[in-house]
Amino acid sequence: MDVFFHLLYEHSRGLRDLALYTIQPEQQERVEHELKQEQVDYLFRPIEDGRVNVYFGHKACVDVIRSFNGCQHCYLSPEQDFMLGIMLGYDRTRQCERFLQRQKLCNTSASGNEGEQKPCLNQQARKHVIPERDDEHALV
Repeated sequence: MDVFFHLLYEHSRGLRDLALYTIQPEQQERVEHELKQEQVDYLFRPIEDGRVNVYFGHKACVDVIRSFNGCQHCYLSPEQDFMLGIMLGYDRTRQCERFLQRQKLCNTSASGNEGEQKPCLNQQARKHVIPERDDEHALV
């Protein structure tokens, strides 16, 4: 939880617009209490291994994550993946390189023919979407 409190501190000082922290389900109540107390917008998303991702920060940034409709990180479109990385403060040059790699994968068919359009990761992800269950936690 030390990392969580450090991320929360950075947000309160304007150093971080959005943070992502992975918790055990039994920590969710405490994390939620702290975020409500600090009046920070947040979103909980369960992940496949049983843990929970908590996104928190400025409402606009959290709303962008909400717009991904519960899509797991590995199924985000190149554009969504890029936005998430930039909002989390990852190295911009590396995010640009990652975007170009992921975009190339989306534009290459399974047969390997360049230019033949293949459904992008996000379009295939609908079966992997974790249902939205978190609107009641959003601060207005």
